[in-house]
Parts: sequence; structure tokens; C-alpha cells
Amino acid sequence: MNKKWMKPVTYLLLAGVVGVAGFSAMNTQVAHADSEKGKLFSAAAELKLAKNTYVIDQKTADVNGDKKDDVVYLIGEKEKEDDIYSSNMNIVVKDGKSGAYSQTDIKELGGYEGELTLVDFTGDHVADAFVKTATGGSGGVYSHVIATFENNKPAVIFGEKENEGIRFEGKFVDGFKVEGKGSHLDKPLTLDVSANQDVYLAAKLYDKAGKVQPTEDAVSVFSYPFGSLTPVDMDANGTFELVGEQRLVGMNNTDTVSRINSVWGYQGEGKWNPWEVEYSTFLKKHQGEAINTMIEK
Repeated sequence: MNKKWMKPVTYLLLAGVVGVAGFSAMNTQVAHADSEKGKLFSAAAELKLAKNTYVIDQKTADVNGDKKDDVVYLIGEKEKEDDIYSSNMNIVVKDGKSGAYSQTDIKELGGYEGELTLVDFTGDHVADAFVKTATGGSGGVYSHVIATFENNKPAVIFGEKENEGIRFEGKFVDGFKVEGKGSHLDKPLTLDVSANQDVYLAAKLYDKAGKVQPTEDAVSVFSYPFGSLTPVDMDANGTFELVGEQRLVGMNNTDTVSRINSVWGYQGEGKWNPWEVEYSTFLKKHQGEAINTMIEK
């Protein structure tokens, strides 16, 4: 894979410009007029799926490498047709030549308003299936899955483990700082959280001298899985990378102490490596209402 790629200052522009061009180049198409999207999945009985299996999204592209478009379905079980939540979601491909079906073995994937995108992540010039669905939790977390179907052999190359991104664990330390370590990083991180010191003082997490106050249970800082993950062709070579954002939280779910932005490239054999990782420091931070309910006013 060609690993020459753009600098971070340009990737947002690439997401809006190069990304769109990349989708066109891959000949990824929206479903035809006879799309089954939103309807009961017609092949449910044939594949021995639950009767209440619906088509959440549907796209067409060559995903098995035979140069003929296949129909790719994102399916899931719903109690009612107009529900936006689906359980037991899966990816099913109908071969454009033979009409035979193949499907992934995704386990326990559920979410709201799932979306399907077909682009090449592996560099073989064949589209792969990218699924995004909101978990519905208060943390703003999304589940993401990527599957390949080369020669009609489904393989999940991005799943729950990969969706954790940079796994950070840390703690508040003296001086209104957070210290911790993150996976895929060579050295510890120190984060300046002084922009939120008024809240931390009121919550008695710190004293006025900036010393951490002893508590029965130490307040930890940790990362959420991806809240955003977007396919972007960083170097316009037809192979897409992933641009993601995660939150680091402290006292509670609303206490965002930092955000981690990262770019990931596929390295083969189911492995993804971060090409680029950066984190943010707040210079000014609004005291959210949810945090204010925890402190004395």
C-alpha cells in the first residue's frame, strides 16, 4: 500500500472533497429503484433468519472481485417496520453473477439508523462493506464494522476491538492535570485540564492550591470508543483510510477532558495501524448543566 498521505491540516478538506471523488471513482452506487431498504428482507426464510428481519440499508458494487456488481444488504431485526433500532445486524451479499448469498458472522451488533458504505480499504481495488450505527448511549458512541467478501468469502477485518481506537487510561494529578497511557502510543500523555478548574474546585476534586483531594474511589479518566469514524481517501489513490474521533472523560459522562483524533490505515491480516494521533487541550470550557448538578451552587 502507498503510505504517502496528507498532513492533518488538510484532512478535513479531503474528507469533503477527495472523499467524495473517491466514492465516485469506486463506482459505489445507491440502491436501484427496486431497493428493499426499509422492507422485510425477502431472503430471510432462505437464509433461515428471523421473520422480522428488515433491510436497513442497501448498496451495489463489486465486492467479491469478479468485476460484476453485487447487491449488499445491511439487515437487522426490528419489532416494528418503522423502528429506528435494529438488533442482530448483519451484512449479506447477493452475488451479481450466480445470485447466491453469503453473509458475515457479526455477533450482537445492534444500533440506531445503521448506514452502509462500500469502498476499498485493503488496496485490492475491490469494494469492502463499512457499517456505522449509533449505540444510543449517552456517550455518543458508534459501532463500526468493516467486512470483505473476496471470492464470496466473508471476513470481518474491523470489529468491536478495533472500534475502541486508542484505549486511554489515566487519573487526575496535582496541578489540574491528567496523566495516563494510551494503546498504540510510545509514551505517556499529560493533559492540561485547568480550563475546567472551577468545576473541579466546586466538586471538591481539587483544592485551591491545585492538589487532588483524597476520595474513597479515585476518579479515573478513560476513553470512549469512536464517536465518529469516517472513510477518507487520504492520498487519493483509491484506497480509503479511517479518520476517527474519541472522547476522554473524567468525573462523569459529560466531563470531556480531551478529544483524540486519529487516522488509521489497513496493514493486512486484519491489522489496523494509526498513521497519525493527536489530542486536544481546552483553553476555555463551558460548564455544562449536567456537571453543574453535581456541584454546590
